[in-house]
Amino acid sequence: METKKMMRSYFFQITAVLFILICLVISALAFTADRVTISRVEQQTEKQSEKSVEVSSNALRDSVGNLHEKIMGLQLNVTNMNNLEQAIRDSNLLDIDTGFKSFFYYDRKTDKITWFSSEDRRIKDGAIREDDSFLQALTSTDFHMSKRYPLESDYLTYMFVSVRNGNERVGVFGGGLSLMNSVVFRNSLESFDDDTMAYLFNSQGEPLATSRNLVTDQERLLSQSVVDRAFRSTKPNEIFSTNKDMYYFAQDLKVTDWKVLVRTPRSVFYEPVYTTRQQYLVIAALTLVLSLIVGYLMSRQLTAPLLELVQKIEKSTTPQPITLERSGSNEVKTLVSAYNEYAQRMENARVEQLSQQQVILHQEKLASLGQLAAGIAHEIRNPLTPVKMALQLLSEDKQNNPDMMHIALSELDRANQLIQTMLDLSKNDNASLVMGQVDVKKMMEKLTFILESKSHPYEADCKIYTPAHMPTLYASENGLLQVLSNCIGNALEAVESKGVDGICHVHLHVYPDQFVFIIQDNGVGMDAEQISQIGQAFKTSKINGNGLGLFMSSQIVWQHNGRLEVDSKVGVGTTVQLFFPRREAQE
Repeated sequence: METKKMMRSYFFQITAVLFILICLVISALAFTADRVTISRVEQQTEKQSEKSVEVSSNALRDSVGNLHEKIMGLQLNVTNMNNLEQAIRDSNLLDIDTGFKSFFYYDRKTDKITWFSSEDRRIKDGAIREDDSFLQALTSTDFHMSKRYPLESDYLTYMFVSVRNGNERVGVFGGGLSLMNSVVFRNSLESFDDDTMAYLFNSQGEPLATSRNLVTDQERLLSQSVVDRAFRSTKPNEIFSTNKDMYYFAQDLKVTDWKVLVRTPRSVFYEPVYTTRQQYLVIAALTLVLSLIVGYLMSRQLTAPLLELVQKIEKSTTPQPITLERSGSNEVKTLVSAYNEYAQRMENARVEQLSQQQVILHQEKLASLGQLAAGIAHEIRNPLTPVKMALQLLSEDKQNNPDMMHIALSELDRANQLIQTMLDLSKNDNASLVMGQVDVKKMMEKLTFILESKSHPYEADCKIYTPAHMPTLYASENGLLQVLSNCIGNALEAVESKGVDGICHVHLHVYPDQFVFIIQDNGVGMDAEQISQIGQAFKTSKINGNGLGLFMSSQIVWQHNGRLEVDSKVGVGTTVQLFFPRREAQE
């Protein structure tokens, strides 16, 4: 099973690497070819469209120019309406295909419009008078084309030509061109091929004609967004594209203000691009097949000696050198040699480790004994100090003092219990502390004596503050005294350098649910790192300390389900708060 997994892993890895590398090369080539082909297609589209637009522009120029010349020839007859009407009939200007669908003359002097075509081919006089192009023709010398006007099943756009008598403008000729029938539009867009659709627009963006009339309205339909995009252009000629089509927009036809928009399906000009892409897809598919074949052969060649090596390692039970029947590549030979050397080093290290473990185990036993002895010596020192002082006072006092003797004996008992407690704590025995109802008042009297004995070498101000009412507390009296004694000793050592300005105060607060002992000093204080090490064995900042005092104290507080909190600042002092919950004996 493992053999098949290894071979599959190599097969997929090699195949993936080969395929990715070849595909990267093919992609780079395809991208370059694609960009070049697209650039050529756009150039070809622009040239072809530009040429067709030029042919259409010339056709429009000829058709519109001929009509303009015929109209200009009518100016000599404007003084006689009968002669003018006869001249219009002779010129065939009212031919829908080659001329106008409707025709009129506006006399500026009489402000009257005279029509020369039937009423069903006209638009309203009011529309003529309000047309911007008509108003421009009144004051200019050139002709102007109107916007598009609907007329039954047709549309008309009017050519307005100014009429002059010498230097005086006497009127305006107007002829309506049929957008559906006039050869002006039909012949002008015939230069475009069957794959291309050309649209003729006026200056207002209204379509006048298309190059192919024998198509459906859906095929002729043009998006308004495309028209807006074209008319936003500031260039005389511009090419742009959408997802489906390419567009060429020509604004200047050199005839009037008409414009041409040429639409060509992308598939027509981009066919070489699509062909190239298909070829590269075929090449990519062949590359994948080739990568699979090469990957299989290479993975088999690589994994055969490795699989043999794995099988021999699994069967090997001794650090004897391994030899392969198939040498494989130089890498495999190096791997076998490295494994043999490693196996021999591991055997030598195992033998050496066994001997070192014996030595380390012996040293750890000695170190544990030393640590335990140091802790016991540190904790026994606390009760022996008041015993020593009591004995000194008794030796100086000629009369026996029963209270002094009682305190000395009780402190010796506490020292003995401390030894037992240390031994029990080293075994992690939570039941080692003798629990009972503690008379807190008597315990604080003992603590007062301990404070006096400990503060004897110091000049600090040492006081104990207790409330008037002190109920009993279910706890270990020896444990409480040991914790308080340790905290008082640490406080006195912290204020030693301050002399008479040193303060070591002990406060007891009794609450319904807990007792709180507070030990305050204004000593050297501790930084954050020192506070974080409180309660860790053998972690201390004292020169002659061993770090077991607070370690033992924290263990005792923990066994009482209490907690120890320390607040300290360097150079300001330290406050230690001991919280002991009030509980019943059965708990």
